[in-house]
Amino acid sequence: MNHTPAKFFKKNGYCIINLFNNEIIENIKQEVNDKLNSFCKELNNNLKLKNLKNYHKLKITENDHKYFVKNSSRYIKLNSKIIKKIKLNKKFVNILKNFWGHSNTSITWVGSLEKKNSIKKNATAFRIAKPKPSSDVGGVHYDLPYGRQKVPNKDHKALVTIWCPLVGFSEKYTLKISPKSHIPKHSLSKILKQKKFLSPVFDKNYVKKFKYMRPRLKKGQAIIFHPNLLHGASYNRGKNTRVSLDLRIFNSKKVKF
Repeated sequence: MNHTPAKFFKKNGYCIINLFNNEIIENIKQEVNDKLNSFCKELNNNLKLKNLKNYHKLKITENDHKYFVKNSSRYIKLNSKIIKKIKLNKKFVNILKNFWGHSNTSITWVGSLEKKNSIKKNATAFRIAKPKPSSDVGGVHYDLPYGRQKVPNKDHKALVTIWCPLVGFSEKYTLKISPKSHIPKHSLSKILKQKKFLSPVFDKNYVKKFKYMRPRLKKGQAIIFHPNLLHGASYNRGKNTRVSLDLRIFNSKKVKF
């Protein structure tokens, strides 16, 4: 028997949805590409990226790369067409209405809580992961408390996340998730002490207790997942640079920025 998106999400903690068409994906890719080239100009290195999948081939230093991927500027604005596409997605609405009781959302980028102009509505972070294990990928984590204390860690109805790949759709590239790991209460004592990532990263011995998968996606598909779902440590096993969006969908009735 087929489950509705809401029932599948409730049972497994995630759901795959058809989010964007080819045109939107290509437009977003170009916008990310342009942003990276603007970083090149800021560094006066005279380099120009022509294709996102070849980012790892750019002859830049590790310090330059860190500049490109720092939290405070690694985002793009979302136009009204994209926002409408997300908010009117039938599976998305079905999930939120059953999970939250409504679908009133705020799509907000949070780069830092300590710096001015690092919280922007109708914007999203993009992520870059070069091939092979690297510092581009964080450990297994969940998305609460997001921004350390901005969203209460006991309120699992404060947000959901949508992970959407722009480059890299096979199991070698996609997000590693642990189905049904949203059900247990994860002890805060299992979280590592670190300041590199906004989201809490769990101890390796703890996360070994869970089973993981990396879904094969089609272009334009995305994974919407519960804030208590364990995910991450998604090393790029492919030959190209992986590029993806992290869309933070906040519950407008619970979270105010």
